[in-house]
Parts: sequence; structure tokens; C-alpha cells
Amino acid sequence: MTIFLGSYTDDTHPNGLKTIELDEASGAMVVVADYPVLNALYQALSPDGKWLYTCTGEGLAAFAIGADASLTRRDAVALGTCVCHVAARTDRVVFADYLGSFAGSVAVADGTFGEPVIHRHSGSGTNLPRQNAAHCHQSCSLPDGSGYVVCDLGLDELVEYPSGRRFKTSPAGAGPRHLLFHPNGRLAFLVSELGNLVSSLAWNPVDGFRLLDLLPTLERAALPVGSVIGTTGTDLAAAIRFTPDGKRLVVSNRGENSLVVYDFDESTGKLAFKSRSLLPGSWPRDFIFVTDTLALVALERSGEVISLRYDPAAGAFTPLATLGGLFRPVALTTRPTLA
Repeated sequence: MTIFLGSYTDDTHPNGLKTIELDEASGAMVVVADYPVLNALYQALSPDGKWLYTCTGEGLAAFAIGADASLTRRDAVALGTCVCHVAARTDRVVFADYLGSFAGSVAVADGTFGEPVIHRHSGSGTNLPRQNAAHCHQSCSLPDGSGYVVCDLGLDELVEYPSGRRFKTSPAGAGPRHLLFHPNGRLAFLVSELGNLVSSLAWNPVDGFRLLDLLPTLERAALPVGSVIGTTGTDLAAAIRFTPDGKRLVVSNRGENSLVVYDFDESTGKLAFKSRSLLPGSWPRDFIFVTDTLALVALERSGEVISLRYDPAAGAFTPLATLGGLFRPVALTTRPTLA
């Protein structure tokens, strides 16, 4: 199995995009190729699985995926200073720039980018200094494909485009990071970085978002929302994904270094804690499931990717193997299965 890994870069480590081969039985991994992409903080596959789009720090790049999983760079587009997230639709990609305080979309055809559409955010939040300005952290498509939603960590807002409707998240200062829509199109789940919270939200195109439930992601009591968490980097929630069966949520916690699993009621959005798995290594960012019982997690500060066996009955993770010696790995994407 082939996995694409995105990492931060510096002068000594200029190749931010890597290809990893994974042995599904043992969980063992090896890097088989790397590519000179600066600050490849996030990646997304095109719906047809033929293209890999990656952040490049200042913008986006498109790579054709070969039959042997090799990557051939086709095009790039300059956008800003810290493009941190990308998501792909059939004919466009949507993106967010954290430091530039903007998000947008750009048409793409056969790996070639068109002219970007930019939406700039302004203002600040209550949780200083992290909310000293607007900080667009994620853009994700609406369930019906009519537009996309931007998580603005700095403003405590979800902003819908192209309408521009704004929805305040709760509580103030929690810092929304990543949003995940349920396949039923009526539920969404939000992880808030600064408040270490996971929320369930009702969604419909007329009324927008409505809070249903809210739970902490940390075992210990969370610091009061509004305190300067994030400055010292004690604990920060990171990624949110569904389990392969679509019936549970998993959230990664930096600092506590854990993966936390939640059950949820599809009809009410009610959340319930299921399990907490502490991880070896430091600062888990992104994670993915590669099979029903196998997951990978990127640990930024300890420079590792760890494979984990997932037990669906217990909702728990057990470490299998470690790929070490990496520089600040942060994003994981599974190569599409070839027909």
C-alpha cells in the first residue's frame, strides 16, 4: 500500500512530500521517494484519484499520480504565505491560508490551475495571542457540492461560500480548526484547537449550523476558554476523522499525545466518549485509516509516523511499527486503489 506524507521543510530538509510503502500485515513502513515541495502541510486527492494536490506554503501544486505511485509535477499556483489546507472537488480545489487570513477556490483541469477566487477575513477573537487576527485553517466542501465552508480559528467562525454567511462557533475562544460532514448531509462535527473540544452540529442549507452537543478532547479538565493555551503549546486538538464504518469519530490531541474515540447518535448528534489511546512519540497531527483495522498517525515533534492496529469492538489503538528520522511530518493521504 502506498501513502503520501506531507511535512514542514527547512534548508536542511527541502523535500516536504514523500511516498511511503506500507506493509499491511506488519505495519512496517519505508520511504521510497521524496519530492522538493516546501511546507507540504496538507494534501488532497482529486475525486478520480488521478491527481494529488498539495500545499506548498505559498500556494498549491498539482502532481499526476503514475501507475507505480510516482508523482509528476504538472502545475503550481502562488496564493499567499501559509496555505495550510486543501480539499478537492471535481473541477476546483478549495484552500485556506492561516497567516494570510484568507480562503478561496481555484479551478483545475488536467492538473492545470486557473485564476483563484480569494475571500479575505478580518477581525480578531478573545483568546489572545492566538486569535490576534483571522486565521483560516480549513476549507471543506458542502454536502451538496454547492460551495464550501471555512473554519476560521482566529474569529471563532464557520464561513460559507459563495454566500459569505457567517456562523459563530461556541464557546468563544475555542478556535475552530477542522470540520467534518457526515454522509447523511445533516450532521457536521467540529474539532476546536484552543479549547480542546469536539462539537456536533446540525446542518441544512436554509438555516446553516446549529450546535447539538459538545465534549472535551482531554482526559484532564480543560483550561478555561480564553486562557492563553496554545502559547506554551501544552495541549492542542488537531485532526478529526470518521472510523471506517462511519459510526464513530476520532480526534488527535497534541500534548496529551492521544487518539480519542467518540460514539455519536446519527439522529440527535449526541456524543459519547468511547476510548482514549495514548501514543508513543510527540505531537500527533494528522492520522488516517488505511483499512478497517489499520491506521497511521504523523507525530510532528518526534519526527515519526506510527502504524496502529485498531480494535473496532473496544475502539482502541495499539502501536505496531514506527518510521522514524522524519522532519516534522504532519499530513497523510492514502493512494487510491487502482482498478
